Amino acid sequence: MTCRGMADNDLQIVATGVVYYHDADERAFFEWLDRMPFVSGYHGVVRDLFIRLSRVPTFDDLWEIIGFCRRYGIEREQLRRFVTDENREWLLSALE
Repeated sequence: MTCRGMADNDLQIVATGVVYYHDADERAFFEWLDRMPFVSGYHGVVRDLFIRLSRVPTFDDLWEIIGFCRRYGIEREQLRRFVTDENREWLLSALE
């Protein structure tokens, strides 16, 4: 699968049931989201936060998303949609 020709709804990740251990942790979560230049917005529905991306993630974007997902326990498997021939080896390894 390549990223070319992705539909707009493919350019999102979903954070489900994120646990914040302190008010400062929740604030840090949203401040980090707000600083990511490739995040165009987000909205919540019950326990799901839908995070819209403004572009197909670059190499640096993917590393930031992976770190963000690891930190907050967000399912990384959904990032497989961004696998390309160029990033297949390292991205699949990083998602394990």
